[in-house]
Amino acid sequence: MQSEFNQALLNLLAELVESSAQPRLVVALSGGVDSVVLLRLLVQFQRDYPHYQVLAHNVNHGLSPHAEQWADFCEVYCASLNVKLLRSIVNIQKTSRNSLEALAREARYQCFSQHLQADDILLTGHHQDDQLETLLLALKRGSGSTGLQGIRAIQPFHNGHLVRPLLNFSRKQIIDYAETAGLKWVEDESNQDTDFDRNFIRHQITPLLTERWPAIASSASRTARLCQEQQGLVDEVAAQDLQQSMCVRLGTQTLSIAALVDLSQARRNNLLRYWLKFNGLDYPSSKQLTVLWQEVALAEQGKQPCLQLASNTIQRYQGELYIVPVKPLIIPDSPVTWSGEPLLWVSPDKLAVDFSMVDAALAKQHTISCCFRQHLDPKLTCLVEGRSKSRSIKKLLQESKVPTWQREQVVFIFIDGQLVQALGVWHCQPSPTRQLPKLNLSLRSI
Repeated sequence: MQSEFNQALLNLLAELVESSAQPRLVVALSGGVDSVVLLRLLVQFQRDYPHYQVLAHNVNHGLSPHAEQWADFCEVYCASLNVKLLRSIVNIQKTSRNSLEALAREARYQCFSQHLQADDILLTGHHQDDQLETLLLALKRGSGSTGLQGIRAIQPFHNGHLVRPLLNFSRKQIIDYAETAGLKWVEDESNQDTDFDRNFIRHQITPLLTERWPAIASSASRTARLCQEQQGLVDEVAAQDLQQSMCVRLGTQTLSIAALVDLSQARRNNLLRYWLKFNGLDYPSSKQLTVLWQEVALAEQGKQPCLQLASNTIQRYQGELYIVPVKPLIIPDSPVTWSGEPLLWVSPDKLAVDFSMVDAALAKQHTISCCFRQHLDPKLTCLVEGRSKSRSIKKLLQESKVPTWQREQVVFIFIDGQLVQALGVWHCQPSPTRQLPKLNLSLRSI
């Protein structure tokens, strides 16, 4: 198994790592047989390829009374292999049993991401039988090709990548290797609880399937790879459609409803799913897609319906679809002054002004401030470039078709006390008596 593993891992790493690079390989070590075997195989791999550094990371969820003992086991095991172990503890708020597994997984990967360095490669012990269980769960949910991609062997993760080098090995191969090598491991008692869907499939369904069709796990893995390939083509089409349909309004990516109308239903649904995922949202259900198109995009003029998602709403305005966060933007109490940094955060971790194209020396020559509407004099007016008459800020925002929910979030740029632009909306006519620098700025919305 070692030689097969080495070749499989080399093939995966060849897609990620330059020959001169020295990445860290970080094993997600739970103490179960899969991760124990993975770490053993990696240590053997490192002897042949010593430029790779191998580490392990154990995350204690605190869900089992044995969790601390498992972490201690991992420490002893790593010491025997001369591998550095990082131990972490995460707290999970228990809600329902059905969500516990998902909450633990989310907390675990969040913890991993917080401790990874740039270009690190996180490795997990997922195998062929895990892939079969994942596909059966996807079928149970009625998933399309996106869900039937199953578990990917490689995917971007944080500042590096997540790699699963055991994905083409069966659970039996892994256990046989562990027993032959005389390895010890821990058993999580929750893995026997068939109230969890995955455990029910593992203990009640998979044995029946493999007894009838011994190669079903291998066949399921092949299906997953084919779906991944097909989904790649589907995403390429969606990316092309997005370029034709997309607008950027105040750092927000919107979709033109007119462009969507010209697409077939299948292609339109594909683009809507891709757009939401591209902006960090979960894939919508079929029902949500229907509501989004029929009740939001195609709503009668004058109506402003929305689709409520977990932490965002999808709204229509002036012929475009917007992703609107439910949580309002935090507006600072006073204007934010630029000190020469390439990125100036005007709302913590949410909205920034990109000054990277501006000479930092200007920060010492001028006072350059970023303001929001609440900071402005209510009587302030502006003469927009190309116009002959000054208008109030309120009137200009209306004429510029800025959505009502974004008007309080527009960033106004002042130089030495003079308004020069509403970022992403308009530029003010330069003063004939004052020579002020022109700033090439843009918004960064997270």
